Parts: sequence; C-alpha cells; structure tokens
Amino acid sequence: MIRTAVPEDAPAIGALKVRAWRAAYAGFMSPEFLDGLDPVSDAADWAEYLAELAGEHRLWVVQEGDSVAGFCRTGPADQSQDPDLGPRAAEVYGLYVEPGRIGTGLGHRLFGHAVTDLEGRGHGPLCVYAYVPNAPALRFYERAGFGRDGMTRAADEGGTGLIEARLVKPARAGGVA
Repeated sequence: MIRTAVPEDAPAIGALKVRAWRAAYAGFMSPEFLDGLDPVSDAADWAEYLAELAGEHRLWVVQEGDSVAGFCRTGPADQSQDPDLGPRAAEVYGLYVEPGRIGTGLGHRLFGHAVTDLEGRGHGPLCVYAYVPNAPALRFYERAGFGRDGMTRAADEGGTGLIEARLVKPARAGGVA
C-alpha cells in the first residue's frame, strides 16, 4: 500500500535510508562515511521534516504489513539550480527501496505513484538527479521515461566530490502551463 508518510514513520524511514545507502552506494562512497550513517539521527531529521512538511512537498511510503519497504520524496524543483525547467517544474528528491526488494517492481510502483501525483497537480517538467556512478539508478529512471539532459551538479555527501546527472521528463502535453 502506498500512502502519505506520517511523523510516526520517521524511525522506519531513517533506518531504511541508512540500509539503502549502504547497499546502493558502497561502490563509490567511502566505507567510513557509510558506516557513520546513524539511523537514529536520520529518524530525528525525518520526524522534523514530516512535522513541517510544506505545500507542494510530498513524502510517500510503501507499507507492507507493519513495515515501510520504500519511500519517495517530491516537491518543487529548485529554481536556483534548475531555472531552465520553468516555474512549474518539480523534482523527485529521492527514491529508496528496501535492498532485498529491489527488482520486485516495488520501486517502479512507488516512483510511478509519485510522478503521477506531481503531473496530476500540474507540475512539469519533472526532474530527478542520480549519482553518475550509480548506473542501476540511471537505468531505472531512463526506463521510467526520464532522460539525461547533460546538466549535472556537485554532491556534497561524504566529501566524495561526486557528480549527479539530471534526468528530465517533459511536461505532459496540454497539461502544464
């Protein structure tokens, strides 16, 4: 079941984010950085975020039984970074799935739900950023209809000097001004 996250989900989201980062980014982020991720601290950050969730921002979770198996966060694109996309542009800020559930279609359903929500609220074009070394994520977004447009940005996570590639899905025809 995909639903809107609530503050009580924060511990599960924080723990899942740490597991997902350690699994997905082990090949290009330092072990010291990944080992230093703290699910309790992360949960506190998510609780604060959820308590103050504003306007156009959404945080979706996939609930399976009593557990959160994935989450996806969306909102307006940052006009200071992405002015070329226009004022109705939106971004998928992050998509994380329980590592053991990757490849089951769960991420595809969650991502599709988030994109449909953004488009249904008149947002477009849509963008998502992915670390350049994260080939599986880049392929996932490309299969979902997003394409690299050559724009990149520096990422500061872990002091790694990583670069993120921007992938864009054009606005739906006739749907967005």
